[in-house]
Amino acid sequence: MYKVNPISVPTLWGDQRLYDYSGDKTYSSIGTLFSVCGIEQFNCVIENQEEVTTLKEKVEQNPSLFGLLEGEQFPVIVAFDSCKDNVSFQIHPTDSYAKEKLSLPYGKSEAWYFLNEPDSKWIYAQTNTNKENVQKAVDEKRVEDVIARIEVSNQDCIYIRSGTIHALTKGALIYEIQQATNITYRFYDYDRIDPRTNKKRDLHLQESFDNLDCDARIIKQHFSLNSQADFREFSIEHTILNDSFLNPSNLACVISVLRGKSSFNGIDISQGQSVIVLPHEKIFIQDEVEVMVAFIQDYFR
Repeated sequence: MYKVNPISVPTLWGDQRLYDYSGDKTYSSIGTLFSVCGIEQFNCVIENQEEVTTLKEKVEQNPSLFGLLEGEQFPVIVAFDSCKDNVSFQIHPTDSYAKEKLSLPYGKSEAWYFLNEPDSKWIYAQTNTNKENVQKAVDEKRVEDVIARIEVSNQDCIYIRSGTIHALTKGALIYEIQQATNITYRFYDYDRIDPRTNKKRDLHLQESFDNLDCDARIIKQHFSLNSQADFREFSIEHTILNDSFLNPSNLACVISVLRGKSSFNGIDISQGQSVIVLPHEKIFIQDEVEVMVAFIQDYFR
């Protein structure tokens, strides 16, 4: 087992709520806290009783330890996000685009679990339309006409397949799991001015249209305790852990603390922090704690 040291990232739309999720209080605000991430841009330090290293380095040195193959990176990123304002409309690369244009093994699908009742009480997602209608809406500056509001509340889970336009809204506080292709194309940003540049932020319209899948739909389900969900890229389980946990998978899994704190294998773990449990490894838990357990699906092989 490895404890993962999170990385805090300030954003224009962040606030201070992630201080309560092991966020770095030296930042005036945090939009994203990477609880598990092993890519070049955000490479978390991992540790146990025997060593301190980084996730990316350890996977490169010994991929089979995690159930991975030579050349594979850790396939998922787990994060916590906090939004004081609406986030821009986004779209992520599909598997086909990632392979053909980016020389990457897969795109970026993701899932959100709402830790609170968001201020706006909805998210945005593309409506039933086609690329011609979306293009016309962009040209006529009426993007929100091809976007639907989806009501959300505390403990809802949202699955967003790659190629789907989507956006978080004001007040949302979420647990997020995504594929490790950490690429986002900005589709629409409410014509806001970036106070750092006094200009509108750049959009990525060509890339957005290249990846837009008009047949994709967001999946929403309530995800209270003891809920499970299986998606193409990963599966998640919302549960209470105590005493011990055995990873039944041939791949490493990620346990993230949603509420409370505990000690796993004698290592203190706080709210917002995660551990990586190796394939078929059993760990021991001191205090009962509410967690999200994420299992990796190797569909991309």
